[in-house]
Amino acid sequence: MEVREISINQQNEMQTAASKDRMRKRPGHEQGAVDPDYENITLTRSWDQPKGPKQVPAQPMSSGDRAQVPAWLHRAVMSLYIFLALLFLLCIVLSTLVLVKNSKMSTELLDLKTELWNVSDSLRNFQDEERRTWTTIQQSINIAKSTIISKEDRVYAEVQKLRMMPTDITKIKEQVQKILETLEKTKPNPS
Repeated sequence: MEVREISINQQNEMQTAASKDRMRKRPGHEQGAVDPDYENITLTRSWDQPKGPKQVPAQPMSSGDRAQVPAWLHRAVMSLYIFLALLFLLCIVLSTLVLVKNSKMSTELLDLKTELWNVSDSLRNFQDEERRTWTTIQQSINIAKSTIISKEDRVYAEVQKLRMMPTDITKIKEQVQKILETLEKTKPNPS
């Protein structure tokens, strides 16, 4: 049953398409009769000709065909050309601005480079001066150390002498005592 319904629907569609084709082919119903821009082109293929591509000679547009191009299309194309020219000018201006900015940046970079060289030179000079000062300080410290060591040796020797002095003083006291005793013995008594 379904197969019959499908075939009936296909037949109805074919009849509808055929009636539309008949309406199009009626003598008063041609599109070319109403629209002057319409060009009816029919293609036929002959079975006797070979199946290669056909060469159709190019026909130049006549001045009458150009008049058929709407004026708004000319204005739109001209507007696009003007817009394209403005874009080109904008690109040139932007490129110029980029070049100017690049030039300014390169001069600033050169200035920064010279400042950096100056700072590094002054830092190098400062480091050299600091190194010389440090070397002088180390030499002064070494001289002071050797002076202190020699003074310390002298002080130590003097301290040793002072430690020996009490024994010497006692010896001297003993000798003075002996001398006094001897003098007392040799001295006559005034009695």
